[in-house]
Amino acid sequence: MRLGQYWLTLGIVLLALAAGCGGGKSTLTPQPTVDPQTILRRSVARMLALESAAFTLEQQKGTSTLFPGLEMRKASGVVDIPDKFRLTVEAESTAPHSFVEIKIVVIGEQAYMAGFIGQQWQQVPPQVLPFNLSNLGRTLADIIEAVQSPTVVGTETVKGEGGAPDRAAYRIKGQVKSEALAALVPGAGQGFDVGMELWLDQAEGLLLQALLNGKVLSTDVADAVRKLNLDDMDIPVEITPPQ
Repeated sequence: MRLGQYWLTLGIVLLALAAGCGGGKSTLTPQPTVDPQTILRRSVARMLALESAAFTLEQQKGTSTLFPGLEMRKASGVVDIPDKFRLTVEAESTAPHSFVEIKIVVIGEQAYMAGFIGQQWQQVPPQVLPFNLSNLGRTLADIIEAVQSPTVVGTETVKGEGGAPDRAAYRIKGQVKSEALAALVPGAGQGFDVGMELWLDQAEGLLLQALLNGKVLSTDVADAVRKLNLDDMDIPVEITPPQ
């Protein structure tokens, strides 16, 4: 085939293909934009309905000052909403330097503590405890509601603990003022900007994880990092007075 005939034939084929398409639009549909405020509002409503949960609040960088000379690294336990919780606090005493494990049980207006003032359980006034996690669902809902400038940065799979199923979650970034964290982090200061990342279950809106970046307490290092994990949500738990 001569070169001129080749180009003529190619042109005819292209015209025929164009005519066959009829000028129709592409069938590709862009991914819908996810509104972070809608996701957060849904999560607030779901956390307000929370009945129970297991949790871990871990200091990944820095420590939290519970009392002068006592620095917390990790707190974990279970909550039976509205007014029962069991908690273990892993901390370090600075004078003298030693590891301290504090155990706390709260049932309504009754509070018990061991490890801080001796290894035996002692009944104490609830007001002296460094934590009040009785209504954890409300505490977390208030924190989620306080998130400023939220953006959805993607979706991730959060691995289930202890055989629990993995969950698909929205990952949302924003920031909160440190005072909004006072119910979760004892002694939270005023006016510090804290970066926050939330992992919210796509199916139910439950808060699965939260990462707090920055100073919350006045005694914190500037780049302090705290991580909150929630698990076993709405699974009944039994919390009884210690023996």
